Parts: sequence; structure tokens; C-alpha cells
Amino acid sequence: MTKLTITTIIKGVKTQLAAPANFIRIAQYLSEASKDKDLYPILRSYLGKMPLCIFSEPILALKMLLDADSRFQKSEQRPYAFYAPNLTAISFGKPDEISNYLEQNFQQIYDEFTTVAPPEISTPSKALVSEGTWNTFPLRRSSKLQTENISRCPQTWKIAEKCPLLEGVEGGVYFSIIYPGTHVRSHCGPSNIRYRYHLTIEEAENARIRSGSEWRSWQQGKCLILDDSFEHEVIHSGEKRRVVFIVDCWHPDLNKKEQEFLTRLHQIWRKPPRKVAEKKLEKVGVQAA
Repeated sequence: MTKLTITTIIKGVKTQLAAPANFIRIAQYLSEASKDKDLYPILRSYLGKMPLCIFSEPILALKMLLDADSRFQKSEQRPYAFYAPNLTAISFGKPDEISNYLEQNFQQIYDEFTTVAPPEISTPSKALVSEGTWNTFPLRRSSKLQTENISRCPQTWKIAEKCPLLEGVEGGVYFSIIYPGTHVRSHCGPSNIRYRYHLTIEEAENARIRSGSEWRSWQQGKCLILDDSFEHEVIHSGEKRRVVFIVDCWHPDLNKKEQEFLTRLHQIWRKPPRKVAEKKLEKVGVQAA
């Protein structure tokens, strides 16, 4: 038997064992967390379609399982990976300390971006682009630092890291660049535990975003706050590019203990692959992001 064949077999076995092993680790962690009554509100949540309160409140967990299809507060919400039903659900958030802070530092971020002219790469969500071009310049992707890119925009990163960034979950910090003639199809993010802040670096006429049933446009120097668990899409029919600086932060309803719990939970758990999530969402006509 060749070394390549043995390696392939080992990888296959590891893949088969990963799911049950992961389930055991999650069950152990949830059992431990269920002893802390301060975590009961966030334990009344779903990981995929599994209620997290299975140990702390098993009767409630059974009721949630029986009513799984109606667990979202709003019909426009379709997060495919994690959902916390106790969090405020609005498609666009109201101005807050974080949006005000980013707006106050707009000039520094704008100057650094335009001076450095960072190299753009295609977005990881390029499958959502039905036409046109959507590029990014990431400083942090899936909570992992992009050190080379940070070295190009050090002041921008210093500003961003003072925000309550997501840890251990889908936390991004990046410039999003969309060019004329682009349509980003209707889709939903993986979770409702984050607020996605859009600080507009370069606005463009006829570039707009829909979240839920509401359409908005970007204004240079101003922030849009998006709960991307809501179905959303982007249409750019203008004549110049649109650039926003995106910062993913914790949903403001989550306290520190809940944030720490979710960080650890998502370090253990692996988010469903996009293709798997999209198949599950075909019935409701939206795609995963």
C-alpha cells in the first residue's frame, strides 16, 4: 500500500470521526454551561436546529424542537448556522457609540485607504455575485488577523480593534469594494449575534442595499448598521465604485458572559459548509452567506 493511499485513508477516517467527536465536545460544554443560570437566556438558542438549552431546560428544548420552523422573530430572518431568539431583531440598527466612533475616525481611515491603495481580492462570497465585481481588502477574516494587510493600514486597524469585535466566530474587518453593474443576490448571514457596521469610504449614486423590506443608500463618512441575519441584497447601477469599511461587532444585547460563552462554543463547533446551508435554504428561496 502506497504512502499516498494510507494518507488518504487516514484523512477519510478523521473526517468520519470529526462530526461525532465534535458533538461530544459540544454536549460536554453545554452540560457545563447549563449549571450557570446567568446563561439561560442565550442557552435558549439554536445551533443549527438543536436547542442549546437541552441540558438546562429540557422540556423547553423539546418544545423548541417541535416548533423549529417558526423560531425566527421576523420572517425576513434566515440565519443558517446559529440563532438567538432573545435578541432585538431589526434589519438596520440605530446609530450607537460604535457607529459614532467610526464616523469620528472616518478621515483617518479614508486617508489611509486612498494613500495605500490596497490590493483587492475577490470576495469569498463571490458565488453570490450574479453579475459585476465585488472585491475586498481584509484586515481580519473569520476572526483571523491578516497581518500583511494590517501592515499596510495600521492606523485603520488600531481604530477597528477598539470596537467590540467578534471572537471565535464569523468576525470580519475589511474594505468592501463593489463596482458598477454589480448585483449581489439576496442572501442571509450565518447568525444574528453580530451587527455589521458599514462605514462609507466612497459613496456612489445608484448603489443601494436592501435589508428585510427596506432599501438604503450609502453616504460618505456615515455608517449603516446591518443585522445580516435578515435577507439582504445589493444593486449597483451607478458609474463609479462604492467602498465601505466593514466591522463585525457583537450584537449589543449580548453581555460579556454570553459573548465568552459564544466564543468558546464557536471555537468547538464548525459552521455548516455554504453548499450544505444553501441546500437547506432552497425551500425558502434565499442563499447562505
